[in-house]
Amino acid sequence: MPPPSEAALRYAIIDRCLTNIYKPFPKMDDLKYAIELDLKTSVSTATIQKDIAQMKKGDDEGGYNAPIKFKRSNQGYYYDLEKFPDFTIRSLGLNEKESEAIELAASVLQHFKGIKVNDSYNQAIDKLFSSLNIKKSDKDKNFTNAIQPEETTYMRGMEHFETLVNSIKKKIPVSFIHYSYDKKLFKSIIIHPYLMKESNKRWYLVGYSEEHKEVRYFGLDRIYDPILIGKEFKENSGDDLRNLFDNKIGLSNIKAHNKNNEPELITLWVSRTMANYIKSMPLHKSQTYKEYDGAGEIIVTINVVPTTELISMIMSYSEHMTLIHPKWLCKKIEDKLNLSLLKYNRNLGHE
Repeated sequence: MPPPSEAALRYAIIDRCLTNIYKPFPKMDDLKYAIELDLKTSVSTATIQKDIAQMKKGDDEGGYNAPIKFKRSNQGYYYDLEKFPDFTIRSLGLNEKESEAIELAASVLQHFKGIKVNDSYNQAIDKLFSSLNIKKSDKDKNFTNAIQPEETTYMRGMEHFETLVNSIKKKIPVSFIHYSYDKKLFKSIIIHPYLMKESNKRWYLVGYSEEHKEVRYFGLDRIYDPILIGKEFKENSGDDLRNLFDNKIGLSNIKAHNKNNEPELITLWVSRTMANYIKSMPLHKSQTYKEYDGAGEIIVTINVVPTTELISMIMSYSEHMTLIHPKWLCKKIEDKLNLSLLKYNRNLGHE
């Protein structure tokens, strides 16, 4: 049985760390950091240990015969290159099932070609198809049509995506004009960029803002004329970028009530109709739940920083979800619902 796609990606990252001549004997924390940074998701030490064990297994067990050893004096891992010179799983050929898995991934990537992020991205997809020798037969077309991810549409600012990613990779500050939807003002901003973050189908540039003297994020749709500038780059020292958004749903903090950016326990009632959906796809990784009345309703608890996106999510479930705690957030949602009701009453002529 071939490894699941996420595991295969972790194997590749572990292999990259073990073959990095500039940082030999990577520790468990190094492997964990590299995987979470690349895959933008948390991973446990136990999972990485299982990955290493799987990589060491033979071909017949879905492994790579990887000669991974642990050096106690360095508290790190390495390939036994004395017995297996120049070993890397990248040099191994793909079996039939692995090739099929990559072809499946390539077919999914095809859906993103219309975004027009940049020409090199589209060329890379075409090159992937060519290198895999994927034939454009009617059978292949039917296979591709069997996979239909949610449609990805072009968003203003995506034309700057490549420029901003390069500024992150090369650690070069970037200057751009930012437009505030709320204030309806243009302002010049200088950012020391750290990462790109997607949230609710929108992309954001995250970095240290010279004006705000802290890490901020800026929507690509509000960024104009980005230019890389020649000045010293300010490394991130305070915020743990791996976990910067782990305790949030969305990005926009409700700062009037949470100036320290601390998570709060959010308690929700969920109807019987929605209970199984919420169980199968948790609202957040911190989610726990318990049965409420024996009729299928549940009480859900998540530990997150309150955000405007959290409010929108709760309201989107309508009568199937009710916030119980905290009370200040209940009041905020109540005010929003009353305002909406007032507008509907006016529109329907009930006043």
